[in-house]
Formats: sequence, C-alpha cells, structure tokens
Amino acid sequence: MSYTPDEMRNMDIKLVNQGYDPDTVDDILEDVAAQTDELLKKISRLEAELQGSKAQQEAMHTQLEQAKNVPAVKQEGVSFNEPAYFKNLETTLRETLISAQRIADETIDDARKKARRIVTDAEEQAAALEAQSAQKLSEMRADYETLKSKGEEYHKNFSKLVEEQARLLKESPLYAVAEAAEE
Repeated sequence: MSYTPDEMRNMDIKLVNQGYDPDTVDDILEDVAAQTDELLKKISRLEAELQGSKAQQEAMHTQLEQAKNVPAVKQEGVSFNEPAYFKNLETTLRETLISAQRIADETIDDARKKARRIVTDAEEQAAALEAQSAQKLSEMRADYETLKSKGEEYHKNFSKLVEEQARLLKESPLYAVAEAAEE
C-alpha cells in the first residue's frame, strides 16, 4: 500500500495498551513523508529535464533533416563535401543525444534506488522500535506478575495477622470480662 506524503503526515495510529510512543511514530512518519516529498519533487524535475532533452533532440533532428536538403557549398573555389559533413554532424548529434538519454536514465534509476533505500531504512527503524516495545512490554508484564504475587502474599500474611490478633483477643481474660459485662 502506498501513501502520499500528506497521508503519512495525517495518519492516525491507534494506541493499544502499551503500544508505540505516538510522538516517536509521528516523528518517523514526518521524516519519511518529508523524504518521500523530496524524492517526488526530484523525480518530477528529472522527468521535466528528460522531456526538455527529448524536445531538444527532436529540434536537432528537424534541423538535421533540413540541413540534408541544402545544396553543396563552395568556399572561395574550394568544394565542400556537404553530405559527409552532415553525416558526421548527424552521428555526433545522435551520440550526444544517446549520452544525454543514458545520463537521464541513470539519474532516475539512482533516485529510485535512493527512495527504496530510504523506505528500507524506515522499515528497519520501525522493526527495531517494534522489537524494543515488545521487550519493554515483556519486562512490564514480568514486573506486574511480581507485584501481583507480592500483593497476594501481603494480603495472605495480613489476613493471618488479623486472625491471630482476633484469636489472642478472644483468649485474653479482658475479653471474657468485657463479654460478661455486655450480658
């Protein structure tokens, strides 16, 4: 599933029990959204440059075709081999355009690789945060179980103490006097 940078910024991740820290998740989402936004702008710019290069290539092709139709030129009595000159020019222009196309393709590929690397890094960070949260949850559960058992033990000991105190009071000679006085 893909998200736009604005969707990433406005994403609502529900907090369940002892889940992720919302501020950390928001920070990560904001970083990923900003990096994605930056990459999308760069890709748009490169695509525009590529379109410009293609338009320039078409214009050069048109000029070359028009130049092929120009008759041979004589310069102060020296014959100019026009077809060979324009063939050489055409070859040079073709090689230049192919080189420009290759550079544009490499730039786009590099941008895509960088975008994939950024996403992979973000996924790794998210996995690390998830593992860290799971570890903390496990520790908190262990602490809870320890506190629960200590509370149960305290309750049991306190109940024994109350029962012992009640027994001692009943066995006390003062208890018998107090009971006789009530009757």
